[in-house]
Amino acid sequence: MNFSKTIKKYLNERELNASDLARMTGYSPQYIHDLLKGDRRWNENTIDKVCDALKLEIKFLTIK
Repeated sequence: MNFSKTIKKYLNERELNASDLARMTGYSPQYIHDLLKGDRRWNENTIDKVCDALKLEIKFLTIK
């Protein structure tokens, strides 16, 4: 699953939308919408801010 799909699913489960996430992170609603649609690329700063705002943690797992 890609990062945008994961964040959209998380927002949907918590009844939040992209504008709510924009307010939580300090980014513009358009910027968040563009990220979620795939029109912009995620960068480390943006991922950190989104994860902090949503209280998410990224873990890397090896699959055997």
